[in-house]
Amino acid sequence: MIKQLNEKARTIITTDGEVDDMNSFLRYLLYSNEFDTEGIILTSSVYHYAGDDEKGIKPERWTGEKWIPYLISEYGKVYDHLKVHGEGYPTPEYLQSIYHVGNISFKGEYEQETDGSRFLENYLLEDTDERPLYIQTWGGTNTTARALRSIEEKYGHSPEWSTIKKRIEEKVVIYIILDQDDTYNEYIAKKWHIKVINDKFNFWYFAYLWKYTNYNLTRKLNHDWQKKLVNNFGSFLANYALIGDGRVIDGENEDEQRGIDSYLEKNPEYERFDFISEGDSPSFFYLINNGLRNSSDPTFGGVGWPIC
Repeated sequence: MIKQLNEKARTIITTDGEVDDMNSFLRYLLYSNEFDTEGIILTSSVYHYAGDDEKGIKPERWTGEKWIPYLISEYGKVYDHLKVHGEGYPTPEYLQSIYHVGNISFKGEYEQETDGSRFLENYLLEDTDERPLYIQTWGGTNTTARALRSIEEKYGHSPEWSTIKKRIEEKVVIYIILDQDDTYNEYIAKKWHIKVINDKFNFWYFAYLWKYTNYNLTRKLNHDWQKKLVNNFGSFLANYALIGDGRVIDGENEDEQRGIDSYLEKNPEYERFDFISEGDSPSFFYLINNGLRNSSDPTFGGVGWPIC
């Protein structure tokens, strides 16, 4: 399971579409030459889901299905420029082709097979790459749980089941940010022996509570540096959300609209253009080859090392 120092990590992103996911996804695209991105799946969490009219489930802070294709299209506008500065950036067309919508109707829903779960199911079944596969979990694990459950349902009583199960268990690593639904504990942990990195603490240094952590580690998240960064780097970073920047996110609750003036009024500890959050970015910081060997053992430390 050890990733070699000169070897790119291959990864699939699952995300629920909160503002910090959007900021993390923007950064991921800028770093995307560092990874082999195999899939991007929209999923849900206890905080964000699309709802289900037939079951009488109303949406909860749902930001829609289009923000990922939109940000990829914005990435496409700077793709030629990025290629000048680094090799290996995936084409925007490729990234659009690997985007799938998974289980989004409710928190922890994994009864339905979806486009996203079928994509992940087929990928795991057809995978012949010997490298580990890191499934980044920026929201809930429900789409991953559905894919694994589909595999179990189809092959659990077949002669090849033990071989299929062992191969997946030896290859997959799930990086969870603040376990955001019950499907890991309810299904995955009970049925599969898959390696898990559960980041319950480290990510707060780069998430909503950064103001309450060590200032020496977060001083560049303050408004003076953040405004300079975003304003000076063109149209792509103009999509990066900051406190009080005037941005309104469709579907989000008013008290979570961190771009509007009333949020600043209710939260005086923040100043306009302060950093909001990239709580999910540590899951791919962990995958960057930085020479610290933390992918061999998270306790070695590194840019995205978790508390396990």
